[in-house]
Amino acid sequence: MDESKETNPSYPNYKWPEGGAQQNCPKCGELLQLNEQRPQYYGKPWWCSPCQWQFSEEDIS
Repeated sequence: MDESKETNPSYPNYKWPEGGAQQNCPKCGELLQLNEQRPQYYGKPWWCSPCQWQFSEEDIS
C-alpha cells in the first residue's frame, strides 16, 4: 500500500520554500541545495552537501 504524506500523519509534511529561494547552511555557511518537492520524497527541503545534513525551514529560521 502506497500512502501519500498528506493522508498519513506519521510522515512529516515540511513547509517548502518558494522556488528559487536560497539559504546558507547554519552549520558551515555554504549555500544549501533546495530539493525538489515530490510526493515520493519524505526528507527535508534543504540539503548541505559538505555537512551531509538536511534542514527544514524551521531548522534554518
